[in-house]
Amino acid sequence: MTDNISIPHIAIIGAGQLGSRHLQGLTKINRAIKITIVEPNSDARMVAKKRYDKMPVNQLVGSVNYLGTLKDLKQNLDLAIISTNADIRRKVIESLLNNVNVKYLILEKVAFQSIQDFEFVIDLLEKKNVKAWVNCPRRMAPFFRDLQNNLKNQRKLVMHVEGSNWGLASNAIHMLDLMAFFTGRTKFTIVTKELDLKIYESKRAGFIELGGKFKATTQDGDTLILIDNKNGHFPFKICIESASFNIDIFQQSGLAKIVKNGTNKTIEQKPFYLPFQSELTNLQVQQILDLDKSELTPIGESFILHNQMISSFNKHLKLITQKDYSSCPIT
Repeated sequence: MTDNISIPHIAIIGAGQLGSRHLQGLTKINRAIKITIVEPNSDARMVAKKRYDKMPVNQLVGSVNYLGTLKDLKQNLDLAIISTNADIRRKVIESLLNNVNVKYLILEKVAFQSIQDFEFVIDLLEKKNVKAWVNCPRRMAPFFRDLQNNLKNQRKLVMHVEGSNWGLASNAIHMLDLMAFFTGRTKFTIVTKELDLKIYESKRAGFIELGGKFKATTQDGDTLILIDNKNGHFPFKICIESASFNIDIFQQSGLAKIVKNGTNKTIEQKPFYLPFQSELTNLQVQQILDLDKSELTPIGESFILHNQMISSFNKHLKLITQKDYSSCPIT
């Protein structure tokens, strides 16, 4: 029997839709842990517990405790997953780190709504000696990891992402992150003049969405184009063009077509699978605990991407409303 004191203590702060999936993922872990869930909403806690209880029992999970507030958390943590909404994330991290010691953090995206919050937390993490990553998990998907390897030394990469009502504002960070992963570049020139001059309601109350076209380019000529057609019914599709081949990824149908550049001949057709969060959290936590590193995006790199994206969105919102925005209301 493992000494309970030495068992790594993992916390999930925020047990909503995504937080409960993180909890399910931890049931698949290959090492002894104990888990604490912190969620003020009793209904959300109940849903998370039900989802956890439906998973196969893993004897390596020593205990699972459900708390209502961070003040109830009395034990230090090896790793905390912050899966709250973006608007309260700074406050939650500040309260957490003032309450207990934490070695590692995984932050959900959008990490923060303002650059000021991001800078404050990075400074706090340095003072507290906490390592952190932002959960842009496409970097962990085997398909994209293989693709990154095949795209090495390619120049002027073009990634075109299009669909209807796929959440451009809240998911742009995933695509910027993927482009940075492919190219090794984190600095982009962002153009938002073709975004719709309209603010759309988000699926989540209190947050907004954007439609139209978003474009980001690197100094090497790599280009990312995001299109959210709010009036159509287009399936979500990612097209990646390189000097030697093109790839069309049909996420909903789970298919990827690879075509030699300059011809219409399909040279390969293969399945595409993007793992669910409940299939990734165990791997993310294991990697951090075992190796002191992660395939996820380091917070410093993600800050550069968030900074450019949030600034461009805020300028666009000002164009629509004639008001200054220091915080971008997306999550």
